[in-house]
Amino acid sequence: MSLDEYTPRFAFEITDEQKERAAKHLSQHGARRAIFSRILDDVLDMIEEHGPMCMGLLMSGAVKPRDIIKSMAKVEETLEKSNE
Repeated sequence: MSLDEYTPRFAFEITDEQKERAAKHLSQHGARRAIFSRILDDVLDMIEEHGPMCMGLLMSGAVKPRDIIKSMAKVEETLEKSNE
């Protein structure tokens, strides 16, 4: 593979349950990249803006990602409004 063909990847281990859930809900071609690229951008924006404290909050489980990650909070807000 030449350097012109290189595409960066972001990989991490997941549980068997996460694998099954992702296969069930994110099977459409391109869905995982479209969703997780946006979430990654929001997380990186938060780290750049607020420093490592936000990483600690996310990693500790003290807050839910959907409560502080902009793209996820917007989805939650939109869905709640549509259910009213």
